[in-house]
Amino acid sequence: MSEVSGSILHARLADIVLDDPRCTPVFDRLGLDYCCRGQRTLLEASEEQHVPISEVLGEIHALGPRLADSDRAAEWPDLTALIHHILSRHHHYVREHEPVIRGLLDKLVNRHGDRHPELFEARATFNLLSQELLQHMEKEEKILFPFIESLSVATADGPPQPGSPFGTIMNPIRAMEHEHLVAGTLMARLRTLTRGFEPPADACMSYRLCFSELAEFESDLHTHVHLENYVLFPRAVALENAL
Repeated sequence: MSEVSGSILHARLADIVLDDPRCTPVFDRLGLDYCCRGQRTLLEASEEQHVPISEVLGEIHALGPRLADSDRAAEWPDLTALIHHILSRHHHYVREHEPVIRGLLDKLVNRHGDRHPELFEARATFNLLSQELLQHMEKEEKILFPFIESLSVATADGPPQPGSPFGTIMNPIRAMEHEHLVAGTLMARLRTLTRGFEPPADACMSYRLCFSELAEFESDLHTHVHLENYVLFPRAVALENAL
């Protein structure tokens, strides 16, 4: 893996993932948020999460040499294609899985809440996260993404820059990034409440399924936010500046 800022220890998590997307499951497994808090360095994140840096480096080293074609950013030369990927993969995923998880959490609270009172807060936290994400995605789909697509068309076809009701595109982007941070904070709280999505010894099948779904939900959310914060949004800003 190439060193992003002199040493990988002082490279931003977001840049490490941009350089080698294979690191995403490593960071997810260790609880290192590379999307909503991707500005932290690898060393800072490992210290905050109390994960030995030797363990993190060991897992990254075990990935082996990075393949030349594994740069995720290079997979999306067209921003319209990237937007459609985010919609069909990540927005669809949230809408498909959040009601499943809500139902499972309701069942766990009813059946196990007396022995595991943390489930009540976990359910409330996930319900808030679901509400935040659904409202957030609607704003992206109705306002920001169509404008980015119009910028992409203007760049390709040469018509005048499209007008916008929000001035520079940085204004809605900053709002979306703030909402990403809120979602990431709620997801991190869920990880804490569930002890890293590790079911207790007395967990039934529904308990294990729910925690497995939550872990997968976190992984998808991290990929989703990273693609927007560090690929889509910076390139959209560059398009607007070029026009």
